[in-house]
Amino acid sequence: MRAVLLDVDDTLLDTTNAMYAAAAAALAALWPERDASWHTEAGIRFRHDPGGHFARYTAGELRFEQMRALRLAEVAQHYGLELAAGAAETFEAAFRPAFLEHQHRYDDVLPFLDACEESGIRVGALTNSSQAATTPKLVANCLTDRLAVVVTRDSLGFGKPDPRVFRSACERLGCEPGGTAYIGDEWEADIEGARSAGLHPIWLRRDGVTATGEGADVPLITSLEQLSVTADGLDVLDLGCAAPTG
Repeated sequence: MRAVLLDVDDTLLDTTNAMYAAAAAALAALWPERDASWHTEAGIRFRHDPGGHFARYTAGELRFEQMRALRLAEVAQHYGLELAAGAAETFEAAFRPAFLEHQHRYDDVLPFLDACEESGIRVGALTNSSQAATTPKLVANCLTDRLAVVVTRDSLGFGKPDPRVFRSACERLGCEPGGTAYIGDEWEADIEGARSAGLHPIWLRRDGVTATGEGADVPLITSLEQLSVTADGLDVLDLGCAAPTG
């Protein structure tokens, strides 16, 4: 494979832990009378999004701001709390700086990008987040100049797993789907989506945990260090299909 597309959140950047910390800080700004353990618990609930609002956003049913407000409203309803006027704005004002403060780039990212550049492999990113949310993350982690293209949910108005976004990203990167790898952490959005578009999916599970029945027929890695990048292209060091671990 002579080209690779990567997911951003929890693939290039540790987004989940940053969201836990940022949501806790933002909820503390809204309900300072609550203790820190509640802020942490409710922040985890916000990240997990039990109402499925992020999925509606990626499908093009909601704007980014609507999706975030609905997630906040779900948290408030779950705990029987009232949302004051302007609560969504207060939440976002506290969330954004805390998120950027806590998010970091994984240590294996720059060596992988360096190897791709040296080997002439084209690299881009495809994420379900918005352009407005993605750009500051890439800037803060010195990745804007390392990716030839960055395709977000805003690019077409919908996101993964729709195969059209994968094909559009390949077109923008100047490569054919059949010669392109896609590396991501989510089974449905990343692996099934990439495969349905004709790309070669590689499942990156940094914690090594997968759901039963998932991952039996695709390469499963826990680090980008498990990929071989040479002048001959991109390959997985262990081509055996990894069995689910949990």
